[in-house]
Amino acid sequence: MERTQTGRQRECATLRAHPDLFGIETLSASYVTHAFKPHSHDEYLFGVIEGGVHAVWCRGEMNRVPQGSVVTMRPGDIHHGGAGGDAGWRQRMIYVPEAGMRALVEDLAGRAPAGTLDFAAAFHADAGLARHFAALHEMLHVPGQALARDAALDALLGSVLARLAPQVLRREARADGRIADAVEYLAANVDGDVTLAELCAVTGLRRRQTIEAFRRATGLPPHSWYLQAKIRRVQALLRGGLPPAAAAAQAGFADQSHMGRHFRAITGVTPAAYARG
Repeated sequence: MERTQTGRQRECATLRAHPDLFGIETLSASYVTHAFKPHSHDEYLFGVIEGGVHAVWCRGEMNRVPQGSVVTMRPGDIHHGGAGGDAGWRQRMIYVPEAGMRALVEDLAGRAPAGTLDFAAAFHADAGLARHFAALHEMLHVPGQALARDAALDALLGSVLARLAPQVLRREARADGRIADAVEYLAANVDGDVTLAELCAVTGLRRRQTIEAFRRATGLPPHSWYLQAKIRRVQALLRGGLPPAAAAAQAGFADQSHMGRHFRAITGVTPAAYARG
């Protein structure tokens, strides 16, 4: 589900629900004059300020949160605010239900968290983590392959936990699982849209374990391997005379544009140029 609001002065907000991915929601927004009334969320809120300054009251004080800041709020944290300057601010947010957060942390850490996670503060000046967060959020927020989306969620939360709550994570013994079967499964379903949950059912491992073991065995995480296999499928279809749009559909891409971006990134040429050559 997707909801978009636009208004005067370049304001735009897009909210997407992902009921099949732990019930999370993702938000990408630019605000100028908008002001939030005091409110809280039932979910954990993680975010990044991509531009401008957000003036927001939270945990008993007013904060000026500039570009390059990472946001971590607990369920129930009351907050409100608006623009910290005439230019407004840009933000990316992800809302994770408590049950989903418990499942994700248990997968990442090997054990369920005890009580509500606390990141010590709501706002963190960390430009490197903010850039990494924004890139992974884009993969989550923009429709694409389910396997890449699933891996982006794990990587995003794993990065936030490792940097801002390292006490939650611990190392586990290496697990290899049935990775050869996983490779075969992806190859056999190259025209579909395999999810990480499906792949875990094949490997017999948890989400993070599957990604790490797959990388050790093949040199690539599963979503990158799967994408490369899809591009090879598109190449074969183009060589057979199929138009790019039809080739994209048969290889399981959301649309021709989505396929074209990845095709050029891997092959160095556009699908049309490849077909002509």
